[in-house]
Amino acid sequence: MTTLMEPQAPAGLPDESERGDVKSSRLSRWRASWRVALRMAKRDAWRYKGRSILVLVMVALPVGVLVATLVFATTSTVTPVERIPTSLGAAQAMVQGPDEQEVWQTADPDSGWQAEANDQPEKATPIPGFSKEDSLGSAANVAAVRRITGGTVVAAGDLYMRRVIDAKRSRGLLVTTVDATAVDLGSKAELVSGRWPTGDREIVATPYGVSRGLADHGTVTLRYDGRPVEVTVVGVANYFTSYGGQPDAVSARPLDQQAVLDWRYLVVRDTGVPYSEVTQWNKYGLRVTSAEALRHPPAESTLPKPLQDSYNNDARDLRVAVAVGGVMLLLVTTLLVAPAFAVSASRQRRTLALAASNGAETRQLRRKVLAQALLLGALAAVASAGLSILAVRGALGILQWKHPWTTMRYFQVSWWAVAAVIVMAVVSALVAALIPALRLRRLDIIGVMKGQSVSPRVNRVLPVIGAVLAVGGGVGLVAAVATKQREIAIGGLAIALTVGALLLVPMVLVLAGTLASRLPVAARMATRDAARHRTRSVPTVAAIMAGTIALTIFSIGLVSDTEQQRREYVPQLAAGDGMVYPAYEGNGTEDPGPSVIEPTEDLVHSLTPALVTSRIASVTVKYPDGPTDPMPFVTAVKPGCTVARAVQDNQFDPNGGPHCTIVGTNGQTSIAVLSATDLARLASLSSEQTAVLRNGGILVKDAGLVAGGKVTMASGAAVISQADGTVQSVTGERSAALPGVVGRMTLGQNQYGAAVTPETAARLGWTVGNYSLLLHDPDGAISQTDEQTLSDQLSEDGGFYVERGFQRDDIVVMRVMFGAFGLLLLIVTLISTALALAEQQSDMGTLAAVGATKGTRRRLAAAQSATVAFIGVLVGIGVGLAPGIAVTYPLTGFSYDPETGQSTTPHPITIIPWLPLSLLLVGVPLVAALLSAVAIRRAPAMTRRAD
Repeated sequence: MTTLMEPQAPAGLPDESERGDVKSSRLSRWRASWRVALRMAKRDAWRYKGRSILVLVMVALPVGVLVATLVFATTSTVTPVERIPTSLGAAQAMVQGPDEQEVWQTADPDSGWQAEANDQPEKATPIPGFSKEDSLGSAANVAAVRRITGGTVVAAGDLYMRRVIDAKRSRGLLVTTVDATAVDLGSKAELVSGRWPTGDREIVATPYGVSRGLADHGTVTLRYDGRPVEVTVVGVANYFTSYGGQPDAVSARPLDQQAVLDWRYLVVRDTGVPYSEVTQWNKYGLRVTSAEALRHPPAESTLPKPLQDSYNNDARDLRVAVAVGGVMLLLVTTLLVAPAFAVSASRQRRTLALAASNGAETRQLRRKVLAQALLLGALAAVASAGLSILAVRGALGILQWKHPWTTMRYFQVSWWAVAAVIVMAVVSALVAALIPALRLRRLDIIGVMKGQSVSPRVNRVLPVIGAVLAVGGGVGLVAAVATKQREIAIGGLAIALTVGALLLVPMVLVLAGTLASRLPVAARMATRDAARHRTRSVPTVAAIMAGTIALTIFSIGLVSDTEQQRREYVPQLAAGDGMVYPAYEGNGTEDPGPSVIEPTEDLVHSLTPALVTSRIASVTVKYPDGPTDPMPFVTAVKPGCTVARAVQDNQFDPNGGPHCTIVGTNGQTSIAVLSATDLARLASLSSEQTAVLRNGGILVKDAGLVAGGKVTMASGAAVISQADGTVQSVTGERSAALPGVVGRMTLGQNQYGAAVTPETAARLGWTVGNYSLLLHDPDGAISQTDEQTLSDQLSEDGGFYVERGFQRDDIVVMRVMFGAFGLLLLIVTLISTALALAEQQSDMGTLAAVGATKGTRRRLAAAQSATVAFIGVLVGIGVGLAPGIAVTYPLTGFSYDPETGQSTTPHPITIIPWLPLSLLLVGVPLVAALLSAVAIRRAPAMTRRAD
């Protein structure tokens, strides 16, 4: 007798009587289904820890890199509001100027300001009692600024000096002059030890100055324009510049009474300075940094139109960076994680088939696969983002501890950007899992339960569509970039090319399996296994292909750009010669003359006595104080041109340059001044030509300046119209016809168009300045040892350069990129191989049972890695050629003639680095094969049969 029992609800679910109308609620069933799927995903993730860790790592790596980059970018980009404690401290505002004309500015003048414009001709209102001639920050100028701004005004100015180390060595030193005792400046100026300076020869050192060798107490010898200044260090203090850095020292009074300082005025008062008041101060030609205006900036629409485009650029740049980075993250993470989810789904086929045989719907099976992606993707993204933020914060703390003067002192996280990255990562994991999840609707339950699971036959239509998309997208992409089509069209063609290549991958695997009949046993089995189990191998090949495409595009663009630089390279000096640009004392308002080169010359002689030194200078003039004052000039007068047009010419030749203004203090090129011996060597002159220069001649690059063997040189002063820039009159004109020698000397990058000897310049009364030092080794090129010795002593304060010809500076970048991408491709290949071998344990046991040795199994594992890696890299290189060639159009499409400096008709330079790409094609499969073979250690379990 059989007793029929009423069906009961499964354990944990409410009975029929308790569920009420929940039975008919699709939302409740959907939530219950997802709860079950998440519980199963959690159980599987914990059970298969190795596979879960691999997925976590593949998701976490790109997320961590992008989040760390974003946090570093927002931290290193110090906003004006963040700079207030260091730029202003307790002050409400800081003013600079005044300029000749009224100022237009944003809330932050460092982000955008303008004092001259065609549509703003108004001159600035003079500040009553303010003298621009005063360079020492007089009390009269401070009082004049105070009458406009109110409150207490403190003047601050910078002076670049040198700290004397010994008789031959000195080091640059930036001294800020500010009376820090006049008013409390808050966090901008804080005493660490000792006291603030009060006397004319007292300073306090900053931590930055101490780190560069400045003593924190005692007497120090400084120098300005060759004049020694003995000062006493009376303490150490933190004083910050407008940009958050520190000078080397702070003084209460200018340390040299002949120096010219660029002054700023700190305004300390009880009330803030709103932007409306800032615009009132702008009418006096003052640039204003106001704390209140920075905290409450004006609306973009209220700014002057020329400044509206520069408003809020940082926020726009961050949004663009996040958008681009998010798309790249979505693509990269999806392709990287896809192999892991594909193999994971393959390993769960029996479990899923068993669930399906017991009545589970396809959507429920899909939710189980997607739940794993959701769980692991969210966990990896959140954990990686948190660890990246902590890592950047820790690195910043160490930096601030070791370098308290660093400008990177404000840790900032753009949480919405980090949240966007996390969401992108989770979505990419879901997309990667969605691909195998969608295949569950074709799940062969009987075949899976019998252990027979292979991919279905390749669709005959998709490869044709893929071929059309790949070929059409590649050709169209190159044509679109060459003809400068819209970005949307270029992006669409690039997507078509990529999608087409992905559609071709299954057919490539099948073709490879068909052609593998003549390969060795292990390679034949591996190739055919990849073709039969395309659900596992296609995602791996796609991931490798994507990385190879990116590397191919990058390498073609970089190598082509380098080749263009090589073709356009102009040597600055004769091969093996060197140039020393001396450290400068002062603030740039006057030329110190030849005295600035003497200490450097002595230092070079003491360090490298075998080198021959020569002074090089150029013809200069003293620029006028006001825009209407006469402009001194020295110029070459081209035959058929007047002196006025030689000074300022508004008529242009077809190649784009002025017709008459060619060489001179107002010309396209300058006049060099150096010895006849050096001119003969640098321009490869004959003895007769050298003699002409010694006897008062001039070397010119443009043969059109020579008429009858002479070059006409004119000097004087010109009054230039402010309306149209033409010369209204010339005063004190002097002309001289110098014997001309045509030649091109290798000195500077087309900087000089003529050259004379120092004796000729002195005879004509020309002012000579901008001195530098030419170094020459009589035995040949300057040695690497001498270059390093001079670079250690001269590179910090001045400049030092040795002509070695064109140096390819991208080789390190190429090696790093190929190494990084090669490592990434190896990781993807090895992870996919490891997961595939884990799935094939039963097959390995069968092989071992029929006599397969460990060597056979190693060869099989090596062949599996090599097969997918080789196919992925090969297809990736082939697909990457089209966008790589397209990239060369914008990169190298514009070029110029290195001799004339004029632009030429562009033909893109396309160089394909076949050797590095070939090494990648061979190296990645080979290394992956070796590592996979070494990993095979444990003998598999034998298949046990019972009769």
